[in-house]
Amino acid sequence: MQINAPMIVRRLKRLPVRAFVVTFALSSQLTAQQPPAHQPPAHQPPDQQVDSIQTSTSNYFASTLDPYRVRAAELPDEVTNDTVYEAPITLAPMWWEPMLAEPFGIAGDSLPVSIDSLIQMAIASSPHVQSILTEPAISQTEITIADAVFDTTAFVESKFSKLNDPVGSTLTTGDNSSRFRDEILSSSAGVRDKFRSGGQFSLSQRAGYQDNNSLFLLPNPQGTTRLELSFTQPLMKDRGRAFNQTQILVARLNARQATSLTRAQLESHLVDVARTYWDLYQTRAEWLQRTRLLGRAEELHEILASRQGIDSHQRQVLKANTAITSRRSELVRAETRIRNLQSRLRMLTGTQRNTEHNGIYIEREFRPQDQPNTQLFDVSLRQSVITALEHRADINQSIRELQVLSARVGAAKNQVMPRLDLILSSYVAGLDGNRSSLRALESQFTGGTPSYAAGILFEMPAGNRASRARLQRNQLEFNRAMFDFQQTTEVVFTEVEVAARETTTAFGEIVAKSQSIAAQNREVEYLKQRWELLPDPNESAVLLIDDLFDAQQRLADEERAYVAAQVAYAMSWVQLRKSMGVLLQFDPFGNLDTNLPNEEAVLHGEMLP
Repeated sequence: MQINAPMIVRRLKRLPVRAFVVTFALSSQLTAQQPPAHQPPAHQPPDQQVDSIQTSTSNYFASTLDPYRVRAAELPDEVTNDTVYEAPITLAPMWWEPMLAEPFGIAGDSLPVSIDSLIQMAIASSPHVQSILTEPAISQTEITIADAVFDTTAFVESKFSKLNDPVGSTLTTGDNSSRFRDEILSSSAGVRDKFRSGGQFSLSQRAGYQDNNSLFLLPNPQGTTRLELSFTQPLMKDRGRAFNQTQILVARLNARQATSLTRAQLESHLVDVARTYWDLYQTRAEWLQRTRLLGRAEELHEILASRQGIDSHQRQVLKANTAITSRRSELVRAETRIRNLQSRLRMLTGTQRNTEHNGIYIEREFRPQDQPNTQLFDVSLRQSVITALEHRADINQSIRELQVLSARVGAAKNQVMPRLDLILSSYVAGLDGNRSSLRALESQFTGGTPSYAAGILFEMPAGNRASRARLQRNQLEFNRAMFDFQQTTEVVFTEVEVAARETTTAFGEIVAKSQSIAAQNREVEYLKQRWELLPDPNESAVLLIDDLFDAQQRLADEERAYVAAQVAYAMSWVQLRKSMGVLLQFDPFGNLDTNLPNEEAVLHGEMLP
């Protein structure tokens, strides 16, 4: 299976946080309409081809979503929030953002990375992704195995036996021989076939010879041939295409379930890649913030040390030393987290740890190129839920499970009926002396007329308890799956609503943290001027230094919180699209494609039955 990895990333830059959208959508449009009055599912579909059976069951179970579509249509169009934003909202870039894409010097080499490139690496190189992508192909083999039951079987059988038994009756040989010697060669070749309607057909040509010392074998030796044809057709139990192709239908539905599971696993892996990328972005921003915080402490320490004995005190110098030591330890921890996240990215994407340069292997530093989006995007809760009902992998899995159990209920109903089989057979036989099977083969068509037989076979267990118990079990399993489907749908409603609210709330946190940084900056500048000018001689200089160091620390904490809010907003868009089921469209036997016209375009694709 070939995957065109570069096609995965074409769509990413058009999304607010470059979330992953690949083509796996239903072609039908969602409409809010009153649900029809549903009848119990027809567990015995008409005697048609498997595709027709799948289409009919898919149409039925797809309509079970209609009540939930009506509920979704009653939801508000936009997610509201207590915070009122003035439009348009434009957040000024922070001082550390241009520096994030530059190397920090923590490794001998650096590599610019983006979410696009990391996804491409993961699809192309990650062993975990390759393992996930093999599952649909494995499940497809079950379809072939189930369909191969109806393949024609050719057979050849041959046996030679030579007997030498004592004679205990004159009727054995017809003379006074003490031993019965008999040579028999028998062979047969032909074909057997099972029809999709349940009938079984067999055609075989037998040939052989017999030579013994009995007076009753005439001619002796003799060659024999026999052309046999037999046909058995179930009339009740095991009858019909719908029953006999149940395993094919189940295998195809299981393959679609495997595709949905693969899609969910692939989504989770790519979300991990995105989350680790933004964690790396956040940690590198923190490293820059802590570096600046340490530089400010060192600057104050240098000033205090140079003015010691003039207008600075020993305690002030000690305070500065303490701040420098503490901030250096934080910087070391931030660098360690950067290295750890780079290692995790290498693991998730399947890239090597080191790169060769002039024969020497050196570690690479990842430099994030993508910035979090700082614009407010409207979120339609109503449309998000409607889209989720159509595209969520877990809803598709639940519907597939209902279809599988419905097919099994239909098969179990067939097995409750008694067995009534029609049996037809006919043959022509030939006989010739001197072991000549060829002349016997000729005589089977020229001498006499064909023999034939017809009959029925009826079988009915007393009480038929086993078949009835299987039917009851399958019906109970179907009812359980229906309850699970309803619970899955409720979970979808909840997850989409939560994800939509989190997206709006995360942007509000960005705005609040931006305002907090501005206020904290003013406090730091104010305290710095107070310390430098010291207009009140009665005011303690030591306390001013303490306040200044604390204000600088609070400013760094607010800057870190601002980046955390940016990352949360970026990931909230990823989670929202994942909850809507449009994060990844997956065709396991084609390509991953992201070449869609625009963000609001209706997702297209083949509806998988």
